[in-house]
Amino acid sequence: MKFWEKSANNNLSRLQVQRNNKCNEHDIVSYIKDLIDLKESDSLLDVCCGNGLITKELSLYCFQVTGVDFSKKMIYNANKECNYSNIKYIQEDALTLSNSVNKKFDKIILYFSFQYFNKKQGENVLSEMKKLLNSDGKILIGDIPNKKYYWSYYDTFIKRFYCFKQYFLKQPQMGRFWSEKEMMKIAKKQGLKGTFIEQPKHLPHSHYRFDYLLENDSDFKNLNNSPL
Repeated sequence: MKFWEKSANNNLSRLQVQRNNKCNEHDIVSYIKDLIDLKESDSLLDVCCGNGLITKELSLYCFQVTGVDFSKKMIYNANKECNYSNIKYIQEDALTLSNSVNKKFDKIILYFSFQYFNKKQGENVLSEMKKLLNSDGKILIGDIPNKKYYWSYYDTFIKRFYCFKQYFLKQPQMGRFWSEKEMMKIAKKQGLKGTFIEQPKHLPHSHYRFDYLLENDSDFKNLNNSPL
């Protein structure tokens, strides 16, 4: 919590998701919009919305958006700098979304933050998002560090030194790297159908990150609704 409150006071963090010159937030918004098939009539939930830059841009393409973040300062910045009439911001932990969010959504996204949850927390976050998803809705967990490319990311002595240092100090700034198999497992546990998506090359982190799109699994639903 302290790390994110400190980040909220840093002017650089106003970009919400810092990128290099290969890509800007408009490219990311366009990519997300197409990936979840965002429509004008849709309601959207943006989990771990930060200070709302992506939230604000996505609100131009749908009916209503709710942004949620556990950082009080981030939510303050979002309300101050990234707000439109169809956006509502709520301060709440992603692990307890349903405590403060009392409606369902057509689309739910969690972008660039899933790496900061451990395995158990990741399962809990997905469970909370599913509670708030309409039956025909979609969940996008985006920009997930890929365990397959862990050592490709930590590819120099300096990077590996900091990697081990952060590990032993329990301060991993990159968070957790996830595998496709792990994502599939937690999706199935929630009765969701997951699709692994390789990021297009124009996105700046495509060489070591992936996206995961989830929908209600009709086979799972039919199985659970069938008479014994």
